[in-house]
Amino acid sequence: MKSVMKKIFFLIVIMTIAACARKGNPTGGPKDVDPPKFISAFPDTLSTNVDVNTKEIIINFDEYILLKEYSKNVVISPPFQKNAIVTPQATAKRNISIKLQEPLQPNTTYNFNFGSSVRDNNEGNIYPNFSYVFSTGDYIDSLEVSGKVKDPYNVKQSSKILIGLYKMDEAYKDSLILRQKPYYITRAKEDGTYEMKYLAAGKYKVIAFADEVENTMYDFGKEQIAFQNEPLVLDKNENINLKLFLQKPNYRVAKSEQKGYGQILFKTEGLLDSLKIKSLSKNFTTSVVEQFPDKDSIVFWFNPKVDTLDNKSQRLKFAVEAKQKTDTVTVSYINPKDEFKFSLKTDISSNGLAPNQRLKLVGNSPIVSWNKEDIELFRDSVQIPFEVSKNPKNINELFIDFEKDYEQKFEINLYPNAVQNIFGLTNDTIANKFVTGKTMDYGNLKLTIANPPTKPFILQFIKKDKDQILEEFYGQETVYEFKNLDPTEYYFRVLVDENENKKWDSGNFLEGIQPEPVYLYPATITIRKMWDANETWILGQEPKPEETKNATDKTIPNLREERGK
Repeated sequence: MKSVMKKIFFLIVIMTIAACARKGNPTGGPKDVDPPKFISAFPDTLSTNVDVNTKEIIINFDEYILLKEYSKNVVISPPFQKNAIVTPQATAKRNISIKLQEPLQPNTTYNFNFGSSVRDNNEGNIYPNFSYVFSTGDYIDSLEVSGKVKDPYNVKQSSKILIGLYKMDEAYKDSLILRQKPYYITRAKEDGTYEMKYLAAGKYKVIAFADEVENTMYDFGKEQIAFQNEPLVLDKNENINLKLFLQKPNYRVAKSEQKGYGQILFKTEGLLDSLKIKSLSKNFTTSVVEQFPDKDSIVFWFNPKVDTLDNKSQRLKFAVEAKQKTDTVTVSYINPKDEFKFSLKTDISSNGLAPNQRLKLVGNSPIVSWNKEDIELFRDSVQIPFEVSKNPKNINELFIDFEKDYEQKFEINLYPNAVQNIFGLTNDTIANKFVTGKTMDYGNLKLTIANPPTKPFILQFIKKDKDQILEEFYGQETVYEFKNLDPTEYYFRVLVDENENKKWDSGNFLEGIQPEPVYLYPATITIRKMWDANETWILGQEPKPEETKNATDKTIPNLREERGK
């Protein structure tokens, strides 16, 4: 009986405790919004005469911390040849441990810049721009270099920009940057500004690069670079601004392979001019070449039913000719089991076709001929005349030109055999109804360039979505008008042709050549329906912060067209 009573009593106690525990929901106090605080370090920060044989550095904080996105934030200057082992990056600790894998350099000031990586473990509060500094010499070096790194070509700038200084001593050569990390290094902020502190007096080469590979070294041909031509003789604080560009790698044929039915792809790197393909093993009578200059590639098309091969699988030899050199490459070609399916479609946006826009027929292979008699075009059920022409920039496309105005209904019919591709295949019957948009569906834009370059330039009109270049103009005109634009965001790029070779030339670090000037319009231009945007661009003038607002602040309603309806 006593045993039963004890069990009952024990059960009552447990239930009482549980009930008490459920009576309230504690708030836990106010949310922690304070970043971690630095307490101490060994060696202490700003210490001098630190032992070059130090094996480990400990930096203590007032709470548990983690190092987040270490490789994207932390920069050690001068860098180590053997990376130090730095924790904590996974398990929280109250200190940062830096285990050194090599001796420190004598008489050198070290700067460990942790960026925004130091965060408390609970709320992720950031200790911004935390730096730890010490010297193995008698004093802390105190010179500084600051400035801004700008990407003048792209709207979105890389978030991985590093700025480095190389000692220009007797061992220095420009090719050194391809093999070694900079002696001093720092990371740019989001807006491209940077500060490089605790530097020793001396002669340096200044570079910046977008460290996409994240190895704190410039990777030739893969990453953007910027450099100052003149050596930096550092004896006082300096301000240096740099402009990034992508230097093409040395030319080579990177890949050659069968891409599909009657298609062979030749992919190159560092192509400066056009590419020519010549067959060395067979005389192809149907071959057509499709080139993609921006991608350094070319597709060699041929009709296997006309230019038949001796075997189902055959090795074909080609000469790939560029201005730089000629390569002989061999490609294995296997006759595919499946026949090629030719498709053809119209390219019309959801708003319909603008009155000044050309109707485009887009195929999935080169178009070699067409029969105009098998194409019919109607406006409001009345047949109208039109013209057909090839798109000079794309061998897979045709233009259909005809008179049109706003708010009209059309129908285009393509009967079998209207269009033939390189394989002798023709289209199926196509019946496509479409309309031209309303006046109120579009906006207009007028651009005036003030302070234009003295040399010819290329003006690129770019749709922000996918950075699609809609139009290009070469010359020295200063006023441009763009009618019937879809309501979306646009911007401009100006590429100056200083050597007047009809194209824009990038730079070359090893030859000390800076890229030709590039200008990006300082604000995104948002086109609205029924609005006219009038933009004046003063080239070379940095906009004030209040001037970089969306360009729709300077647009006016297109009321004239609306009243005229």
